[in-house]
Amino acid sequence: MIKYPRIAEGATGEIFEWDDNKILKLYHEDASPGLAEQEAVYASIAHDAGLNTPAVIDTITVENRQGIIFERVHGVTMVEAILADPQKLVPYARLLAELQVDMHAHTASELPSQRRQLQRKIQSAPGLTLEIKEAILTDLNQHPEDSVFCHGDFHPDNILITAKQPVIIDWIDATQGNPLADVARTTLLLRAGGLLPATDELRRQKITELRYLFYEAYLEHYTQMCTVSHRTIARWEPCVAAARLSEGIDDDEKTALLQIITASFS
Repeated sequence: MIKYPRIAEGATGEIFEWDDNKILKLYHEDASPGLAEQEAVYASIAHDAGLNTPAVIDTITVENRQGIIFERVHGVTMVEAILADPQKLVPYARLLAELQVDMHAHTASELPSQRRQLQRKIQSAPGLTLEIKEAILTDLNQHPEDSVFCHGDFHPDNILITAKQPVIIDWIDATQGNPLADVARTTLLLRAGGLLPATDELRRQKITELRYLFYEAYLEHYTQMCTVSHRTIARWEPCVAAARLSEGIDDDEKTALLQIITASFS
């Protein structure tokens, strides 16, 4: 039994209060070995690059679970902020786009390759034939490479709204790569990303009602700021959707992603 007060839970682990100035992120027991060390390195790279993210204090093992001690940031997720005041949906959607544009202004030569990560995930994705995987990998290789800072899982639950400024968390999937692949990942998560199984029905209904409006406002603002078309971003979606299939997602999200993939490669 973990003796520390639990603050929150996510897909990969739980957040506990460590002391007034620190929190403990504990990965679930079935997490891959070395995952805490990996996120600690990536989060430190993001912090050192000047991105607004909590500082890494140390890695630790608690009751045979991997953990990271982070600087504590007091705030609520962007999702919680929107549910508390839906009138702020559009401003927060635009803020998400602005934070992503700012992040993409940084280079990340110390991070792993986005392309190689996508290739690995596509190759291990369930539910796709070998022929479709080969077609997707061929398509991936036709997209331009880049070396900008990409979060890899950039969505409102990974943004903390604080009294001072928004803070980006959860860097486990960070890579150096093409910013439009990072944006395509965000668009897919906003439209079809699964919710945690423990999400209560009322919260699930509210998120379902608001998510597409948020997606439209986010994408419109991003494309205007970067002078890029919706279609250009959408070209990345089949590759990113195929990679997402390897992440143990729920059946509803899997169905939505397979529809995107088959529409392009059937």
